[in-house]
Amino acid sequence: MAEPLRKSNRVPVVATGILALVIMASTVYLVHYYGETRPTVAEEQSGRIHSATIHSRTVYLTSEEYALVITTHVLAVVSAGVFLGLLLRSIRFSRS
Repeated sequence: MAEPLRKSNRVPVVATGILALVIMASTVYLVHYYGETRPTVAEEQSGRIHSATIHSRTVYLTSEEYALVITTHVLAVVSAGVFLGLLLRSIRFSRS
């Protein structure tokens, strides 16, 4: 039988939740920032060739910007998944 979680064992769950929230907010901020500040026409000479549609507006990003957007999205999804997994595990153990 599993031992119920003590309050001190919930600190990692709360910390992971806060970290996930910060990563998600950063991702949203970055996407909106790029949507407002990047050109709406491709500029091959400056490397802005990757199109991204943000709120029905197409902007063009460099390879580095595009990679950063993809990376932050992946981090946001993974951190949310880790948080939910830890939360569900702590709830399961606290009920036993």
